[in-house]
Amino acid sequence: MRSCISFLLFVLFGTTLTVNAQSKFSLTPGFFYNGGGFKEEVQGYGANLGLEYKPAPNHFFSLELRTRYGYYSFDDGTKWTEDSNGVLIPPKNPDKARLEYSLFSPQVGLVPKLHFYPDDDLSLFFENEFSMGLVSGRFKYWGQPCVKKSFTEPIFSYTIGIGAEYKINKWSLAGSIGYSTLNFRSKIIKRQPENYQGWIPNQSAGLMINILFKIPL
Repeated sequence: MRSCISFLLFVLFGTTLTVNAQSKFSLTPGFFYNGGGFKEEVQGYGANLGLEYKPAPNHFFSLELRTRYGYYSFDDGTKWTEDSNGVLIPPKNPDKARLEYSLFSPQVGLVPKLHFYPDDDLSLFFENEFSMGLVSGRFKYWGQPCVKKSFTEPIFSYTIGIGAEYKINKWSLAGSIGYSTLNFRSKIIKRQPENYQGWIPNQSAGLMINILFKIPL
């Protein structure tokens, strides 16, 4: 009898812990922009999905496991374009060989956050994201002759940012902006053909903007 009671208490206690633990987790689906911020620079877009742990609703600290899947592209502006009237516009760098690429990059990272609560429904936070993953795609060097290079490699980046979260009923809308160290220049130079003497600009995807929906479990 005593053993049965002990077993029941153990099951009840374990169930209570499970419920309490689950209430501390939230799903964080959303989307992001990660690029240079200008048309002539690296442009990256994608979706993310995370799982955030916060010990209490108004706790000063939380930790998120965040996954990303992004698409990045670049063109160095050495091709002819057209304006709205169909008139040809000459390239900005006509004497330099053209470089363009399309890359896909799945990543996973840890995001510790510090929170400040000026209001019951509004919170501000400071976040650091440490991400690693793969980058794969194809570089195209439009020199003499044209060369294409495909590759898949690991990649690491760090992002620091600030953001705000607004509570709407049981879920929240959050956004952040920050600086990312993600840069593809070393990957490009590593695969630059010997006969390609083109200009390789900075390939920093420095601007990071996140829009997230926080859904408690």
